[in-house]
Amino acid sequence: MSYKLLLSSTLILLLTACGSGDNNTLSPGASTDNSPDDITPSSPEETVYTGVFLDSAVQGLHYTTATQSGTTNEQGEFDFQTDETITFSIGGITLPPTPAKLYLTPLSLYQTDDINQLEVVNLIRLLQTLDLDGDASNGIEITEQAHQLATNLNIDFSGDDFDQQVADFINQAGSAHQTLLANDEAIAHFQLTLNDINNKELNSCTSTHEKIGYSGFFNTISHNVSGKATIIDDCTIEISQFSYDGGGPLVYFYGATDHEYAGDNAFRLGNLLTGTIFNDATISITLPQGKSLDDLTGLSVWCVDFNANFGQMEFTP
Repeated sequence: MSYKLLLSSTLILLLTACGSGDNNTLSPGASTDNSPDDITPSSPEETVYTGVFLDSAVQGLHYTTATQSGTTNEQGEFDFQTDETITFSIGGITLPPTPAKLYLTPLSLYQTDDINQLEVVNLIRLLQTLDLDGDASNGIEITEQAHQLATNLNIDFSGDDFDQQVADFINQAGSAHQTLLANDEAIAHFQLTLNDINNKELNSCTSTHEKIGYSGFFNTISHNVSGKATIIDDCTIEISQFSYDGGGPLVYFYGATDHEYAGDNAFRLGNLLTGTIFNDATISITLPQGKSLDDLTGLSVWCVDFNANFGQMEFTP
């Protein structure tokens, strides 16, 4: 299942609630005849809502509220009632309690909007590293083996020695990754999830910017990069006729003004490109949260480790 399809279907399910307040329900043992004396009025049932935990949908997190408990399913779903606090855990690793809502992310647990906050970064690194198949784009699955190994584990997500605290645990957890993912890789994936929440569930992407319709072609510098980029709306850029041989470590699309892709204001867009060969492909990428079309005049296929530009383009009318 593709990342976008998975997250789109998950976000649709955010609006789902189960339970009812049918006041005509008879209490157990009540008569079914029409005699008023034999009918015991039932109190309205408390509605049970279904929420979702997202860093991609996270399957396998244990959770508890005052009235509900269980394990998140493959859509990352959990149950809760109004005004409850929910606590997630992996074995003995208890995450910060937070008010239960229709969707929650690691940002919710630490009551912040800062994707670079240390505790948030370490949590998303751990979740993505523990994913059974090592591909967080198709959802994250935490196994029961991981829970059992973590039974007596107590983690300080703000600790300078976080990597050392979880090293043995990760090595034995049975997931595809045997060491913690790098900060940048985990943040890049989580940013895509936040983009999808904003653009699909909140439907916040408009079509008002003067640059809509601007386009340009990549010039080839290295690794056979070529293609065309077109601004579709206020937060979406389509890359068409795209070719790239998949070489180089940590290669992403980067946006910047005046082609300053190594500058402090440059930013990445979309998934990691490294390792995938593209031949006349079409890719849709979304501006990161907090960025707008004013923050870029062009794109680069950019190698992060070596500050190397594999090919760039400039948007023009």
